Amino acid sequence: MKNLTKRQFEILEFIKKFIEQYGYSPSVEDIKIAFGFKSPNAVTCHIRSIINKGYLTKDSKRARALKVKFRIFSGIPVIGKIAAGKPIIIENFSDEYLFHPENFKDTFALRVSGDSMEQAHIFDGDYVIVKKNIEIRNGDIVAAALGEESTVKYFKKIKNKIFLIPANSSYQPIEVNENVILGKVIGVFRKIK
Repeated sequence: MKNLTKRQFEILEFIKKFIEQYGYSPSVEDIKIAFGFKSPNAVTCHIRSIINKGYLTKDSKRARALKVKFRIFSGIPVIGKIAAGKPIIIENFSDEYLFHPENFKDTFALRVSGDSMEQAHIFDGDYVIVKKNIEIRNGDIVAAALGEESTVKYFKKIKNKIFLIPANSSYQPIEVNENVILGKVIGVFRKIK
């Protein structure tokens, strides 16, 4: 399936929520009003694209016959700031999401086992979020495949040599070739026990 644009994703979410609330899909007019489109043609074009990308189906013989093909994960909404020191006024951030699918193309997670990156605040049992096909620079934290095993370390390139550097000085750097790099660590998820 192809990626949706931000607007297409918003329309798909609107359709999904509308169906959940009313038991049938919204009309073109409902979508036009909700998004402030001037023309129903804009809605029709977006719906056609969403259908072509495989996220919706439509029964052409019936009105209000849109169906969401998959349960779409919309991410976790960020609803405001919270103080870890002095209390602060709550502000709403209705457009911000954590783990939004748009931001996680070519992304996967690995569970950490071991203590070689504790000084980088990556602990045993954490999940690292890894993005493939992204530029890697010196000092980035990367995931790498070493034979049947994988590891998370700092990336360091010196001349034509690549090293995986642990944050914990009890471990030694590992010299590797570029083909072993799985991707760049872009986040860490930790469950509170």
